[in-house]
Amino acid sequence: MSAHPVVTPEASRAALRIAPLVDAARAAAAPEGSAPWFVTAVDDGVAVRSVVRRWSLAEEPLARVTRVAAGAGLRAIRLAVAAQGRRPQVTHPVEEGLLAVVRPGEAYEPRPLERALYAALRDQGRPQGADGPRDAAARAVLRRAAETESAWLRGIGHPVVPGDELGPAWPGLLDEQAPRPEPVFVLVGAAGRVPHADLRTGQAVEALRLTAALLGLRTAVVAAPADPGALRARLPDRARDILEGARGSTVAVLEFWRAA
Repeated sequence: MSAHPVVTPEASRAALRIAPLVDAARAAAAPEGSAPWFVTAVDDGVAVRSVVRRWSLAEEPLARVTRVAAGAGLRAIRLAVAAQGRRPQVTHPVEEGLLAVVRPGEAYEPRPLERALYAALRDQGRPQGADGPRDAAARAVLRRAAETESAWLRGIGHPVVPGDELGPAWPGLLDEQAPRPEPVFVLVGAAGRVPHADLRTGQAVEALRLTAALLGLRTAVVAAPADPGALRARLPDRARDILEGARGSTVAVLEFWRAA
């Protein structure tokens, strides 16, 4: 089953234009065929739901990757609401199977950065140019993007190879065989209880992917969420210390490299 959502027939009843929201969710990063979730209309807004109802709170791996993937879609939906000139209002009602509800708030003029991120989303996250800031300046921009989503980002200075035991890798729409000159690996994570830490991590992953595109960078999601034990075994001592300080967080591993 595809990880990307589908709109249900009743969605057309919502006052907010639903199609752009669903299109945005479909364009968000997602693991191939492993995290089924969907979007429905609710009272002038949309709900993000897991196909398996108990996955909204379950601790098992497939439930967690579902929530992280849905978080990436949630970030895309928020951008699409802002693009319609309304401030997105997100709530998390306690209901089995329900992950989040997004409704339009007050009239809102999207910021230039939001417009640029939405344009990058509609372009499937492809790098927008090669003239963006580099090295420390680029990492600072990426760190701010994560922090905007109540997440943290740390560079690890050590390559991490994807693997089944590490966690699900998310192949993108870009050519995965493209050369990756001077790749940069980072850990990104969010603390909190189920399901919020997973959702926030997913939103941070999508925010980073789109921000990287504006910087002229390609993104690969090496693992999201990553298994802490397997990740700790792959990292040098200094990076392991980051994980020790991030106990209770949902953690993802991302790789960035500059497009040719």
